[in-house]
Amino acid sequence: MDLEQLRALLAKAERFYQPEREPSIFALGGRGYYENPTTDLLAFFLNPAQVHGLEECFLTALLNCLPNTSMLTPSLRAAPQREVVTHNSNRIDLVLPGDGWDLLLENKIFHGQVNPFADYEAFAQSKLNDGERQLFYAVLSPSGKSVRAAWHGLSYAQFIEAARQQLAQRMLTHPVDKWQVFARDFLLHLENITVEKAMDAKAVNFVIEHLHQINKLTRLKDQVIDALDAKVLDKLDAEVPGYARYTRRHNWKNGPALRYASDNWKTWSDVVLYLSGANSTMMPSVRVYLCDVDETLQEQGRKLFTGNETKVWSEGKNNSILGFSWVLDHFDEEEVLGLIVEKMKLLMTFENGIRAQVGQHTEA
Repeated sequence: MDLEQLRALLAKAERFYQPEREPSIFALGGRGYYENPTTDLLAFFLNPAQVHGLEECFLTALLNCLPNTSMLTPSLRAAPQREVVTHNSNRIDLVLPGDGWDLLLENKIFHGQVNPFADYEAFAQSKLNDGERQLFYAVLSPSGKSVRAAWHGLSYAQFIEAARQQLAQRMLTHPVDKWQVFARDFLLHLENITVEKAMDAKAVNFVIEHLHQINKLTRLKDQVIDALDAKVLDKLDAEVPGYARYTRRHNWKNGPALRYASDNWKTWSDVVLYLSGANSTMMPSVRVYLCDVDETLQEQGRKLFTGNETKVWSEGKNNSILGFSWVLDHFDEEEVLGLIVEKMKLLMTFENGIRAQVGQHTEA
């Protein structure tokens, strides 16, 4: 597999990349998605009489997504009913008793459509509807598909877009309040769940179909990183007096982190080359971590390493680790190697000289 074929594979994979989404308050601190509480919230917002004060925004959006509903009045004669039990002890997710109409809604995200729809219909026709009101059935799901002809398939993407349009119109004439914020966040939560669910299947199919080529690409990446690591070590051996090679490798969120220290140090201080692939243009950074440093050593470390382009921070227990970072706008091997050598020389000075001197002064 040559480089041109690999480039073509990467270009194709771009279509399946899923960017990070804005988190919603409903997802923070949660333990995943549960259909029942989500349907409870949906019922809350679909009820124009609820305390949210959004009136018929959500209900209008839902009806606008269904066929043959243009003449319906977007109001309810009673509150939405949850988990309505049929004669056969089956449960209907949500029943909306409308003004001159009734709607049965099944909410499906992580479960297949194996419901006893015929039982739902028989119960609705005999007990929920008096024969004079129009009766509608809908399945709300990521795909928007329905396995039963009488039940209209509605996608979450379609419903979310319609609800957002209704909320936007309302905001033109009403001041923003907490319920509008909650409603927006609820729609964001639904979008994050359902859109990711829909994309996952396509991404899985792509990866399985091209797994052989992806393995080749992964091996090529590892070979390149190994070669770069060897060059760094050779450079440090040749240009840093007293350096005793010690290296580790970590996989951080957006790429590999190659860590270099001297084997004769007692701390975990090191110089790190972070190859971040977070952006389309790879912007490498060289970092220095000073470990087990008190206030005096931190002050000395700042004097030694801080410059115009330096980002400085503290981390770890009792802020005992002092970090420095220098970010390059593109990858240039000679520039990267030179910067690593420069920082390692300074770190050798800090670990072998300054740390020992501060320790002696403290003991005295």
